[in-house]
Amino acid sequence: MAKTVFSSFKPNRNLTRDYIIVIIVSGQYNNCMDITTGPKSRLNLFGYLDETGLLHTPATDKVFGLGLVVCQNPRDLHRSVISYKNSRHYSKHEFKFTDIRQKNLNLYKGLIDLFFDCKNINFSCVVYDKKELNIKHYFNGDHEKAYGVFVARLVSRVLEQGQSNKSSYVVLLADDVSTKKSDRFEKVVKDKVKMRLRRNAVFGVARLESHAVAEIQVCDVLLGIVAYSFKIKFGLVKADGAKVEIVKYLQRKLSAQRISETIEKRFKGGVQFSIEEYHPNKK
Repeated sequence: MAKTVFSSFKPNRNLTRDYIIVIIVSGQYNNCMDITTGPKSRLNLFGYLDETGLLHTPATDKVFGLGLVVCQNPRDLHRSVISYKNSRHYSKHEFKFTDIRQKNLNLYKGLIDLFFDCKNINFSCVVYDKKELNIKHYFNGDHEKAYGVFVARLVSRVLEQGQSNKSSYVVLLADDVSTKKSDRFEKVVKDKVKMRLRRNAVFGVARLESHAVAEIQVCDVLLGIVAYSFKIKFGLVKADGAKVEIVKYLQRKLSAQRISETIEKRFKGGVQFSIEEYHPNKK
């Protein structure tokens, strides 16, 4: 059992305190201390945000989704996508889920393979059934504020899932068409993430045109596939055609029976893929 020894003595008159207590902690107790205590090292990340569907359209549209690709070194993913485009004579085109057809199905399958071949990369998304959202009640009908809060929630969740021995910080790069120029998107996201994580974890927000950012295009495709699987689940689309085939292809990559539900997968090389089916009673 660890021993603690207290020793007291009369100090020199030049000292200001009457007594000094010296605490000597035995080696056994010292070995039980957490040697990792102290400030965590900082991990800077890049996050690429995209969305599918619109919050302000009727609830009958049903599906709204947010997707986020996060990586430590975007150069690897960027160069891989550009090289892939050049090799397939697709350099002048943008990868978009809505453009998937039977004639380019293999092209998009190759893009999915490319994502899973990257190192230390994370795709996370959340899919909302708009019929379950009460934006009028919780946000006074302010769809833009709701959008910012939903983005902050996704970003916070991704950063919370990071390495336990590091504090993750992210610069967020969002598709420029996501919100109006006049809204408070950046402030809402930064403030809400700070409130949840107790640190200024979003150290920058920038809006970019997706046609110029390969990483946002990857996010668009992955999110589109997941959202389409939910549309099939809700009976909004027919379960046939090239888009269904790409859904099945992603399912096989994830070794999942379906991707229209909450799942979380981790693969070698630091690849993570998570889907959340949002429910209002879940924080």
